[in-house]
Amino acid sequence: MAWTPSQQSFLLSSSFYGSFATIFISGIIIDQFSPSRILSIGLIVSALLTLAAPFFADISYEVLVGSRILIGMGESFINPAINMLATRWFPTDEKTTLAALYTSGLQFAAGGASMLAAQICRSTTLHGWPAIFYIFGAVTLIFVVVWFVFVNDRPSESRWTSEAEKKYLEECIVAPKKKPSLRTSPWRALATSMPVHSIMLCSFAFGFSTSTMQAYLPTYLREQLGLPVEKIGLYTLAPFVAQIIAKAICGPLTDYVARKGIVSLTTATKVAQSMGSLGASAALMSFAYFPTCENPSTALPILIVYGSVYAGGVCGFYTSLLTISPKYTGTLSALSQLFSMLASIASSTLVTTLTSMHLANKWPIIFGTASLLQAAAGLHYMFCGSTEKQYWSDGNHSK
Repeated sequence: MAWTPSQQSFLLSSSFYGSFATIFISGIIIDQFSPSRILSIGLIVSALLTLAAPFFADISYEVLVGSRILIGMGESFINPAINMLATRWFPTDEKTTLAALYTSGLQFAAGGASMLAAQICRSTTLHGWPAIFYIFGAVTLIFVVVWFVFVNDRPSESRWTSEAEKKYLEECIVAPKKKPSLRTSPWRALATSMPVHSIMLCSFAFGFSTSTMQAYLPTYLREQLGLPVEKIGLYTLAPFVAQIIAKAICGPLTDYVARKGIVSLTTATKVAQSMGSLGASAALMSFAYFPTCENPSTALPILIVYGSVYAGGVCGFYTSLLTISPKYTGTLSALSQLFSMLASIASSTLVTTLTSMHLANKWPIIFGTASLLQAAAGLHYMFCGSTEKQYWSDGNHSK
């Protein structure tokens, strides 16, 4: 399979194009139908196509690309479905802790999947790269079985939840039991809502930073700082580990101060978001100018600080995403995901353009752009962000 670099690049990004094609409708569908079942279907399709990937690769390049596009289409439903289930299952004063917990899976996946895949690929016992798809696909199918057995759309539908717990959750959770009407949905109010604007701006800023660091950090460490391969792995992993640890602290702490009445949940999330956005902005700007090939070790503490403060975003705008409109959580999640994907495109376009221009200072421009976006997002959320349920959340078009 002697594929050209351009073919390899398109193959790697094909799932992204699939997600982009269905992201516009995924949130609306999640709001209307069973999120747990839709998520199950998406994962089953993804698992089966992953298991069949080596077979598709033997058939033709086009068939394999088509399967990756289908996987991406299914993946676009996952995040809105999870967020809708979070809205229906958890009280408001636990949502920050929940978000910090389940989004940590992204760091585990980003940090662990590539290392595991490399070990599988090198294994003579497992016969190389096809085993990666067989193992990952099989694990996904096992997860779907467990998910299908134990997860329901609401506490009242679960046979694994005690009656006392069901009663408690029904009293505490503000998620509506009726699905929203498409004809009465307050699209104009949603589009002009300042808290929604804050969520989308933060989604774009964090998506830009995440895409830049995940895709181009190894290149920067190799090209600009001249680090050896063994150190690049450590430096790349450091911010992910820092994020996991920081989320485990920041999430429960944010909920605690709000639950005890020390500050409101909105104030707590604004503090967390300020730490996440403005702290990440300062770290990115430092990263653009301080590390040099003569002193590359300064990059490591900056990356650790960056990963630690970055966790504040989950305790900030992501909490708002789960609280301001329970009925339209799926739609808001899809919109947030869309802005994150647009940020990924913008990041890739910027790096490609600057690389083609052969600019000597391209990395300060790239990390500086990410820094400015983070600062803008943090300031906007500081003044306009909210965790309060919005007046249009139940379908009302005016205050």
